Amino acid sequence: MATSGSDADDPLSGPPAPGRGWVLLPLIWCVWLLLSLVPTLLMAPRLLSPGPWLVRETAPSAVLAAGGFFLAAVWPFWPKKGTGKKGTGSFSGLSEKVPVPFLQSARRVGGWLGAGALEFVVLVALAVPFALVAWSVGDGRLAVWPVVAMVGGLGVFGLGLRTAAEGMVPGAARWLMFAVLLVCAGPLILEYAAAETTGVSLPWLLEVSPVFGLVGVGMDGWPAESSWPWVARLWLWPGVGLVLAVVGLLELRRRTRGGRV
Repeated sequence: MATSGSDADDPLSGPPAPGRGWVLLPLIWCVWLLLSLVPTLLMAPRLLSPGPWLVRETAPSAVLAAGGFFLAAVWPFWPKKGTGKKGTGSFSGLSEKVPVPFLQSARRVGGWLGAGALEFVVLVALAVPFALVAWSVGDGRLAVWPVVAMVGGLGVFGLGLRTAAEGMVPGAARWLMFAVLLVCAGPLILEYAAAETTGVSLPWLLEVSPVFGLVGVGMDGWPAESSWPWVARLWLWPGVGLVLAVVGLLELRRRTRGGRV
């Protein structure tokens, strides 16, 4: 049965039909992971003295870093379809607002989260071949189950970001995206700058980054005992994701009651 134009543009009609966004997401994800293997597979063999970041043992770290950054800073803000129509290609928090009841808005959020969870499963499945290549090239240096646990935590964090973006006004959602980028890359940049300029190492600062956390558990495995780095790697960002989800729903409820959605 054909769908009318008004129904197709209805923001309460649930998750959109597959479009360009659904196709581009796995494509860009695979290209992104493939590029992370280029230095080790293509550049290092052609160099007489490759740097420490180009040796074979760094292949798992490169794939984990690329995957962690994408899952934490790019995927949560990915539009759900690429129709190009205003108000239908992204979260309601990033598109045109229409007055809707809170329960209907919450149902819409649930639809987006269901689609996001499916996206996450697909992305993880597509990453398995790249992880196997990195594991083989890196002589089997990859702790599988710690990586699975950390990736699951990043999934909770990403879905929390999506819920927060759904409930926020457009400007706040963009600032949230910028903050996540800083959290992912900022600690690594600051630690490197401090080490190069003053010779002071700040390893505790790296633990703030979920990207470094994923690389850490993948290379080091389960710790011998509970410690701050382990708590930060496994529990900090899933907890932040849950808090963001609650904040997003509360903000969505407040705005719907005020008629500003």
